Amino acid sequence: MEEQVVVEQKYTDFINSLIDQMRDLLPDDVNKLQQDYLENNIKKSTTLLAHSMETDSTFKSLDFEKQCVYIQIMAEWSFHKEIDLFRSGIPAKYWKVVMQKIWYTMWEVMYACIQNEAPEGVVLSVIERYVNRTYQDAVEELKNINVIDDITEEKAKEQSNIEIMAYEYINSKKHRKVKRILYHAALLVIISCVVTFLVMFFKVYGVIAVLSLMFLYNIIAHEKEE
Repeated sequence: MEEQVVVEQKYTDFINSLIDQMRDLLPDDVNKLQQDYLENNIKKSTTLLAHSMETDSTFKSLDFEKQCVYIQIMAEWSFHKEIDLFRSGIPAKYWKVVMQKIWYTMWEVMYACIQNEAPEGVVLSVIERYVNRTYQDAVEELKNINVIDDITEEKAKEQSNIEIMAYEYINSKKHRKVKRILYHAALLVIISCVVTFLVMFFKVYGVIAVLSLMFLYNIIAHEKEE
């Protein structure tokens, strides 16, 4: 992964946009040095994949939009597994060793998927399975050559940034849903009080006022939908 390659500007622009998006998703426990390391590795791995898109007949068979799907998959898994390594306790000098195995595995799986015209859903599932298996195997190899101990091996294998992000996303959606329910409940109470006041004190005129307000609200809502 150390060779320097140059690809067409359209690939470079797409890769840089992915890195910009991922920068906003970095967890708080990733420091500046790790961020730079992560972005540099994502750029290298995705640029090499883009080079395959330009030069290899199998990858060239895809149109640019589909090529970008594979480049994005490479970038996203690089993002998650690098963060897993940051948190793993594995010495930093071995991070690249693990990632090179993962990058190579992804390249091979993508190549096979394209050759077999696998649908996108299958591609995502197969790549996820092989990435996780390769990561686990790489951690075990480090343990077998005494680079890490049993505790670090277990800690490394437990890491899953993608699961953490999914959990946080689900919780965030639940929180927003609760806030929305509370908002509508409060709004309902306020409206009920206003309607009760108008009907009790203004009788028929109050009912007319309420109906007029409801009619006006429906008109405004309809115009917003259009």
